[in-house]
Amino acid sequence: MIAIGVVLILFPGTAMDFCIKIIGILLLVAGAGGVILGIRGQGAYRIYTMSGAVTAAVGGAVCLLQPQLIKTFLPLVMGVVILATGVLNIGNAFAAKKAGAARWLVSLILALVTVVLGVIILMNLNGTADLLVTIIGIVFVYNGISMLIMKIMNKV
Repeated sequence: MIAIGVVLILFPGTAMDFCIKIIGILLLVAGAGGVILGIRGQGAYRIYTMSGAVTAAVGGAVCLLQPQLIKTFLPLVMGVVILATGVLNIGNAFAAKKAGAARWLVSLILALVTVVLGVIILMNLNGTADLLVTIIGIVFVYNGISMLIMKIMNKV
């Protein structure tokens, strides 16, 4: 998370464009693989696989042909991921407390800050994508450092 955060801070526009292209290519490859599996499948499995493959291929095409659409959607996804990480870290902090870790409160505070940062990102989606990518990068660096601190302090 720290390395990704640094890249996002230093090169927000380029990083987002690159990520969108990579996601598009991966989705197209997954879609093609799903079509092959779908053709080989039978019955309901075939329909399920083919529908997933078509969805992946369409998503990949949108990433490659309409990257601006994805640029408006990606900060939302990242905000949700950061918020979810914070919520999971709250659970980990209480698990550390239950396990008898001495500094579980620090983990809880760091997790709560992560939740707040995720909420801030989600509440500022109307800003420019590059600014949000920079903010997301800062949050990723913070989140990576806080996760390292929690692991070192609690050793759980």
